[in-house]
Amino acid sequence: MDASRLSVFWIKRRLHTEVIVKRDFSSLTSPEALRVAIAIEDRNAETYRQLSDVFSNFCPELPALASAFFELSATERQHSIVLSTRYVERFGTVNAGIAEEDIRDFIEVPRYNVADIVSAIETGNAEAARRIALEIAAAAERSALHYYVRLAALARDPQMKSLYQEFAGFEQEHTDWVETELGSIRPGLTSISVPVAKSTTGHD
Repeated sequence: MDASRLSVFWIKRRLHTEVIVKRDFSSLTSPEALRVAIAIEDRNAETYRQLSDVFSNFCPELPALASAFFELSATERQHSIVLSTRYVERFGTVNAGIAEEDIRDFIEVPRYNVADIVSAIETGNAEAARRIALEIAAAAERSALHYYVRLAALARDPQMKSLYQEFAGFEQEHTDWVETELGSIRPGLTSISVPVAKSTTGHD
């Protein structure tokens, strides 16, 4: 297998996420809630980095999309740094022992992986690949937005409420951009529906 095929194989295996039901959202402590927020930003940054790599390496006809995903990745990394700094200031070392995958009733990114994108590219359907990638991004952003909105509504500490409101605003901007991009794609292209699981519980 040549280097190009090995790269495609690795990417197909690497970029995927799926919810694992372990824990109620309502049981999160304040440190855990912030640690999950950091995990979300890290997850989205890595997802966007990999999407940028896919389009840079295998779909050169869409350089603007690769660049946009690269910039989104850098932004999410910066968000993670900001949240980690706030965590250390309030709670000490960032080690709350909880990750996003441990949250039960959460909107999660789609349960399919980058193989869908690579397959579309390999068959010459760059616009379908673009749509699939943007749907992954839209699901990731809605997930983060949903999380921050819930925390902002339920946070008792004024500073944390303000922080979560600010980050909800960031995610809303990202969501708006992704949905605008999706809306610009001509109808009739192959699309994969995004599963959404809405919460019915609260967080103290």
